[in-house]
Amino acid sequence: MPDFVTGIDDIGTMNAKCSGWTVVSIDYVLLGKFEKEAEQILQSAKLKSFHGKEFKRKKVDSYIEFLKLVRSTLESGDGFVSCTLLGKGWKSDFEDFCDNVIGGSFAQAGVAAGGITEASKRIAAPLFTYQRLASVKLRGGSTQIQIDRHAVIDQLKSSKVDVNGTDASGQLPIVSALRAYGRDRFPNAPEIERESILICPDEDSFLVQAADIIGNFSTAFAFKKLGKTSKSNDLKCSAFDQAFGDIIDLSDFPGSVKLNGDDLELEEGTASFTFSIGGADA
Repeated sequence: MPDFVTGIDDIGTMNAKCSGWTVVSIDYVLLGKFEKEAEQILQSAKLKSFHGKEFKRKKVDSYIEFLKLVRSTLESGDGFVSCTLLGKGWKSDFEDFCDNVIGGSFAQAGVAAGGITEASKRIAAPLFTYQRLASVKLRGGSTQIQIDRHAVIDQLKSSKVDVNGTDASGQLPIVSALRAYGRDRFPNAPEIERESILICPDEDSFLVQAADIIGNFSTAFAFKKLGKTSKSNDLKCSAFDQAFGDIIDLSDFPGSVKLNGDDLELEEGTASFTFSIGGADA
């Protein structure tokens, strides 16, 4: 049995001057209770799923309840939330690096080029990011992964891939590469369980929904801090503040995060901006 289960969703500002990923990782033994209570909140709200871009202002109390559930789950066991935004140039460089690492390791292992390789390259950046964040937030163990399907391509769900003429699981090459890289660079990060990467629509994963909401609402919080407001943004900020305001201090907001018209951007020379909730060092 894994120690953790982790939801990942991508996040981007309006014109994609900044983009990245939000990670929500909880103690695996709490997953069933979390999902049951989240389903009750969702049904009471009469929503299909919790989604930041499709935020329903009249349902704000349900969003607050869902965020408070995420917090109480984090407080009931090990786990963390992190949202990281990368500058456009740095994200491009990082994704090129991930492509090279995965492409090189797959070629060395005899994995034929094709859909599995391309899918693995696209999923590598958020999973490498998870390993980096988790290495300072958790202490070993293993995790399952739930990731929004629009963040990757579906070929990764293919059942077989050719490795030196032998059929193997489609997830085997990427998980093996992640484990090898993690052991070398991020030894404290939980290992990703074999056959555990679930690619799914957000409505099928409350952890992906949690990552979506926290990424979207925290970005709204940054916009408001920099002077851009709207009715929806103000409600999102209020919801985020009611759930996490007493444990997040944004009074010392980083000067490297700027407002450029209707978008956020990072000051030149700044690679990324990350905030976290929970974890071993919090």
